[in-house]
Amino acid sequence: MSDFALDETKFYCLFAYFNGEDSRQVKYTVDDLEDLLGKNGHIYHISFKERFIKKFILVFATDFQKQFKEVIEKIQNEYKCKEEEAYIFHALIRNKLLSIISENSMGDYSKRQINKHILSELVKGTKNKIFHSAYAEYMGDVKYLNFLTNSFDCQTRNTNYLFIGDNIKETGEVRFAELIESIVDKYYLKANTSARGVVHPFNLVLQKSDDEILKIKKELIEREIWFNDGFKSFGFSEKYFNSKPVLETNKEDAKILKSSFFVRLISFEDFQKYKITVKPHKIFIFASDIASEDLFDDCNRSVFEVNDLEISMIKRLFNKR
Repeated sequence: MSDFALDETKFYCLFAYFNGEDSRQVKYTVDDLEDLLGKNGHIYHISFKERFIKKFILVFATDFQKQFKEVIEKIQNEYKCKEEEAYIFHALIRNKLLSIISENSMGDYSKRQINKHILSELVKGTKNKIFHSAYAEYMGDVKYLNFLTNSFDCQTRNTNYLFIGDNIKETGEVRFAELIESIVDKYYLKANTSARGVVHPFNLVLQKSDDEILKIKKELIEREIWFNDGFKSFGFSEKYFNSKPVLETNKEDAKILKSSFFVRLISFEDFQKYKITVKPHKIFIFASDIASEDLFDDCNRSVFEVNDLEISMIKRLFNKR
């Protein structure tokens, strides 16, 4: 009401959800408003309260899952798309709206607006980017994994970058070293190098503390997964980190027999600090606060981006092909 006192041309709509309350819209009376204000009711004059209730409405909303389903159906109708595509479009639109809100202050309302044309262009131009949050709960693990798999494409002959954020935690079921080992084994060591040139090792960027990364490196050494971290323990060598691995291959099936390293490994802090010249074809991001558009300046790449995914599902995703 203090905001309304500054500008009485505004309209207010308060959405609320309470278990057991039917979905409906409620127009307040002055008596209702005074009951809500309680001991603070005397602060505002009766005529001001009468003007305010004409510009205020309370909406008792349905539960989240029903609202989510209704929005998905609206997107399907608007963009004439399948249900799985509607989830992607919803995620793109939601991320754009959150970005507008977070990047612009409350006082600058002109920048906190968007129209249908901009959203449609966003959907059209960025279908290859996926942002997810509540979808796993809505779809279930199996259906959700199948949904992600339909959009997942990892080629051994691409230069692949894998970013893992601090929100992705190890579990008793799967550890980071185990995830890295499975990716190295499938997309590097077992790859055929003869068809169209040498395969490329994964470039793994971890948004973790130095102690956590050191622990992961020790486990990789125990598993005999040789990594290139730019000689981090001696400082950092940009030249060595950006270098290609030295390979020895089998003449019969062109499989890799020996490699000077299997994977590049770097912290997100060092990735931002040093000049990394190995440019990606494909970027995989499993993190909540790493913006793909800020990672590389001058290269064409496709992005697969998912938030809040358990490490066990990340492993299953890379192993499912």
